[in-house]
Amino acid sequence: MPIPSDAQSATQLLTQLNFINACEQKRCLDLFDESFAFRDVMQHCDSLHIHVKVDDTADLPSDRLCDAGCQLDYAKPGFVKYLFPGGVNLIFSSIVISQDELSETSETRRKRPFVDHFGIDLRNESVSIKTVFDTVPAIAKSRNWDEIPQGQAGGGVHCCHVEVAEKHWVFPQGDAPEPHIPLEFAFGQLKVNDVEGGCDIRPMSPQRREALGAAAPACGH
Repeated sequence: MPIPSDAQSATQLLTQLNFINACEQKRCLDLFDESFAFRDVMQHCDSLHIHVKVDDTADLPSDRLCDAGCQLDYAKPGFVKYLFPGGVNLIFSSIVISQDELSETSETRRKRPFVDHFGIDLRNESVSIKTVFDTVPAIAKSRNWDEIPQGQAGGGVHCCHVEVAEKHWVFPQGDAPEPHIPLEFAFGQLKVNDVEGGCDIRPMSPQRREALGAAAPACGH
């Protein structure tokens, strides 16, 4: 699967602006490799989003992003989304969007910016695409990767001012010099809400939750 020039350009832009490092860029481009476990799912991906945690979204270099071809999609308090040509979305947040952040203290808070997750968006709600989406847990299990579903009980998944029908969160594992980054597989049309956020924030990986033990936070904020 060839790497789209848009994904290459988007990650280069984020690297130049010091939002991501070389390891994070490689992790993103690896999503388009023929050896990627979810390559068949990627064939049906409508858009890819790169979610970057920052200290304050008010400090984003908006002019430089727009000059590079980004188009502001929407901006909410602590959450900003830009569209990059070719179906690559750049999301920046300073609000809490993960259970990992709920467990942070002033001493353990991770230095920003960093990539919180990569999102593979399947917006077509047809039966065939839902079937592709439903393969995610089995593929993750075949690799011994943890997977956590959201929204399967109905009612949608609400987080970060938006909602979709369902999600699968996958936590890649294995030996590598660079850290693994969570993968979000989102199914259904995206709806933007006026509320501050939702309770369905990104789950913590089971391995990290086990390591934290009783200190691990519950879902919600």
